[in-house]
Amino acid sequence: MSADVIVIGAGVTGGAIAWHLARDGARVALIDAAGPACRPSASWASAGGLRSQGRHAADQPLTLMAAARWPVLGAELGADLEESFGGHLHLAETGEECAAIEARIAADRAGGLAIERLEAAQIREIAPEITPRALLGAYTPGDGQAHPGRVARAFAEAAEQDGAQLRFGQPATLLRDGDRVTGVAFADGTTLRAATTVVAAGAWTQALLAPLGLDLPIRARGLQMLLSDLAPRDLLAPTVTAVGRNLSLKQLRSGAFMMGGRWFARPTGRGQETAPLDAHAAKQWAGAAAILPRLARHRLVHQWAGTEAQSIDGDPFIGRSRPGLYLACGFSNHGFQICPAVGALVARDLRDGAEPLLAPFAPGRLAPDAAQLAAFRAEPILEVA
Repeated sequence: MSADVIVIGAGVTGGAIAWHLARDGARVALIDAAGPACRPSASWASAGGLRSQGRHAADQPLTLMAAARWPVLGAELGADLEESFGGHLHLAETGEECAAIEARIAADRAGGLAIERLEAAQIREIAPEITPRALLGAYTPGDGQAHPGRVARAFAEAAEQDGAQLRFGQPATLLRDGDRVTGVAFADGTTLRAATTVVAAGAWTQALLAPLGLDLPIRARGLQMLLSDLAPRDLLAPTVTAVGRNLSLKQLRSGAFMMGGRWFARPTGRGQETAPLDAHAAKQWAGAAAILPRLARHRLVHQWAGTEAQSIDGDPFIGRSRPGLYLACGFSNHGFQICPAVGALVARDLRDGAEPLLAPFAPGRLAPDAAQLAAFRAEPILEVA
């Protein structure tokens, strides 16, 4: 069997790449050891925020491109993505934190983002339930949220409708001929050959690349999510973060509140599987309740954790690595919003050659020494923040 491009990883990034390639007429195979956004992948445990503000400078062109796609993406894919566009609100609760809001607004405006500065009264016009301690906000009205699992499944289904092969449920390893990657071998002994193999496997990337002698400066980390019981719907339109708080907060279509952020989960010892830490969950809930006081009237009904790949500088690795090998990994907690742009740009890069918007993410851009890499990977996982 053969294809033009094999994409390993059926999360939102891999799915977006496969769909854009198939839509452009390439013969594509999308493969995954489990399936789209399955436990314990990053897409399975993503908070689902469509936040364009507060990005690294290299991300800004991608986030603007993605922001223009999200309002039409569901229609393009023919799927309900549970998308909503109540904006994103980043809050300051002290005078010192207000300076960080001002700096974010200045940087985002310089990058071409439509971002608004909100005083306390304006914050509560948009989100009446927010704490009165919120003094200043940065607001991007075009932002919002979507359901990562629905998005990943919709990408895979649309790719298949456009001619892609889907092969889920079997682990695969990379095939090579000398220095060139030539495809994959499956656990059942079958092979699939392609001119290019894209590795978009998140936290599983390192294991795939190790036989090639490649050791990217990335690490796997489990992050946990919390879900409340149901509240009246439409109490909180924007997604919310705050200066000085490890917080991602939103109200879902169901009425439940979802809380994310960079709260580490514990490894279970079973591959890349992770599990929530109760001590972290207590602090995670308390931080959200400080911003949304009505959470004191609600209870935690579900918590879960997934594992993602974080890069040493916080930016992903996207681009050619070895002959026949292309990487799209290490999205470091902020890959969901930009996935439509990444899919389109990678497809364009593979079709037409060097894509300038992806140049800042070249896999060879960093060369940390062994001590730096060891220190990065050894940073605490179980410490209670």
